[in-house]
Amino acid sequence: MFSVYVATTEFRTAEMVASLKSYSDSLVVLGWADTLDKAWADCRRDIPGVLLLDDALLAENTGWIETLSRASFPIVLWALSLDPGSARRALALKAKDLISGPQWKTDLVPALERVAIPFHQRDKQDGRILAVFSSKGGVGKTTLSVNLALALAEKSHDPVLIADLDLAFGDVSAMMGLKPALTIHDVDPDNLGHSVDRIIVSSNGPVSVLPAPLAPEQAEDVQSAVLVRILQHVKADYRYVVLDLAPGYHDLNISALDVADLILTVCTPDVVTLRTISQALALFRDQFHYPDEKIRLVLNRTGSDTGIERSDILAILKTQRIYELPSAGSMPVRAANDGVPLISKEPRAPLTQAIRAVADDLEHEDAPTRGFRWPRRRKS
Repeated sequence: MFSVYVATTEFRTAEMVASLKSYSDSLVVLGWADTLDKAWADCRRDIPGVLLLDDALLAENTGWIETLSRASFPIVLWALSLDPGSARRALALKAKDLISGPQWKTDLVPALERVAIPFHQRDKQDGRILAVFSSKGGVGKTTLSVNLALALAEKSHDPVLIADLDLAFGDVSAMMGLKPALTIHDVDPDNLGHSVDRIIVSSNGPVSVLPAPLAPEQAEDVQSAVLVRILQHVKADYRYVVLDLAPGYHDLNISALDVADLILTVCTPDVVTLRTISQALALFRDQFHYPDEKIRLVLNRTGSDTGIERSDILAILKTQRIYELPSAGSMPVRAANDGVPLISKEPRAPLTQAIRAVADDLEHEDAPTRGFRWPRRRKS
């Protein structure tokens, strides 16, 4: 038994959905759309066992191919009649199958069954991936990542992982007082699960770390496809996986943003940062086609004397979904220098309390899954 989402042209929708519903004993039609914008938003919100995509719709919207090729669910491309571009689009899409010809109604469901993720495999609870991102450096991104991970572990009483994906200049290990011998650079793609488990470092507390490379030149060796496999592996064992991303829009960052369930976009109340964050939000919406609910804004260092008011920020960024973190002066820097997270060093500080409030809000959103207990990771 599996679910199917259908994306096809308006005049073919009824025929396709009716054909699939005749197989009600083996599949569930999760939904359908005649635009890729709606199909992508629906599938990101409620991931299907397989997406059945009409090649005619894709041919009219080829700008979507790159985005769809990074989907976390399998895709089968359907063509009423093949044209020279169908196979090329299927290949670029990384489609699991291409169905066409006069016997498509007979061939379709067996093809979907071969590639779909069945319900019994989807019953296993996966953790939530939270990407902490900013298009500008120096805004407190790593401080938020480390302390939010600790606060989430406190709230959920479940294991939490920080993946340091600022591969060239990551500071997560130093901020937590860790000196890893192995890093993400040492993951063996041919033995991925075992090598990832060996590399993950357990801190003294409830949070584990997947460290960034030890040398900046090693950053380019980490491939996006391998990163996606790593994240799919670890989210089965952690309630939350917090990604501390580098600034920018290189392939690895984009893959991480695509996989993330929620993007916490960090900014500070200054003109330069607000301009770059406004551009980032437009990119997320118009180019990456992320749904609005995937993006959450974090305004750091509120109360700073910059001359920019909260109302100005909301008007510039056109959002009400915002967390606010107060300025803490040199306190975060002193904590980082000591290799002790702020939440442990200064538990009563207003910034610590604000980060705990963010964690509380995120944990409240996950309330339906609180009965599930994540396995504790085995020590290597």
